[in-house]
Amino acid sequence: MKKENLFLAFNGVDDILIANCAKYQSNNKIIKFNKKFSMAACICLILLTTITATAAIHHFWGRGLSSYFNASDEQQQTLTDQGQAIVFSEEEDYSSYAITDSGITLTPVAIVADDNKINLTIKYSGADLGEGCEPNIQIDDIYIQGYEGDTLGISMGIRDDEFMFTIDGTDSIDSSMTLTGKMLHIELSDFSIVNSDFSEDIIGGKWTFDLPIPEVSNAIEIELNQQLPELECEVASIKISPISAEMRYNITEEVKEKWFEIPLGQQSVPYISSLILEDGTVIDCEDFDNLHDIDGLNNNALYSVEFNNIIDPNSVKSVELKDINGNTATIDLHNF
Repeated sequence: MKKENLFLAFNGVDDILIANCAKYQSNNKIIKFNKKFSMAACICLILLTTITATAAIHHFWGRGLSSYFNASDEQQQTLTDQGQAIVFSEEEDYSSYAITDSGITLTPVAIVADDNKINLTIKYSGADLGEGCEPNIQIDDIYIQGYEGDTLGISMGIRDDEFMFTIDGTDSIDSSMTLTGKMLHIELSDFSIVNSDFSEDIIGGKWTFDLPIPEVSNAIEIELNQQLPELECEVASIKISPISAEMRYNITEEVKEKWFEIPLGQQSVPYISSLILEDGTVIDCEDFDNLHDIDGLNNNALYSVEFNNIIDPNSVKSVELKDINGNTATIDLHNF
């Protein structure tokens, strides 16, 4: 079983954990990862739907994921029924998912994913946190069985009784790669309580999970092959799922060198600034979690963004792009 390189793993102790930009460079390849992991919308408790033998299953992702994606009840039902989300409390062997060590029980709540993004919540219990204290836990290892990409982008947010993990595999230029239908392996250890004076009481423990990744991405992919002189590149394709979008570019040697020279922390690849839906709704994407990758060997690049809302990919009418210099371009998807 191959363990992939861990690109970025963040542990946080505040209500909001922000994983800022980092840079990885190898074989003339640059990956820049920008994860603004906002947990402001997250909540105070986890509710697990009680299911009886005669009642229809009511899928609930937990307050963390449902709030993170602003997912309506209908959207949670639809994506779970379609196979893009898994609610672990609905599994027949749910009790086997709970692991207790050093008096702390960790239990997966739900996982929502597409071809490139995985969002997982794990609930903790057994810890007595005083006022002004925060939980913390160590990420020892995360990898995906069968994943062949160079790196994974990983961030963790903490709020109340829930850890939220976001795993991003978008760095791979191989557009045929997908995370769906695989198994996620995650190893955690050393649960601790961080006090208001920033001292830390380590409880300890080890927890290892092997969790199924949803099998369906619900993504649509459109071949574009459109020159964008305003942005000095050709946009090759766009892939849109209910939770993310990915744009792929072809670039010249000259443009590649320009993009390589853009400082760390700035968008060297033209980014998706907004999506316009058929009903006129504009989704502003500029502050959403994003990642971009330049492959200097093949003169390719990509940009991906994860939404804070659930969308219908077929409802996207056009895409607005922007680069670091303020140049813009619009792609009307009706033309393809």
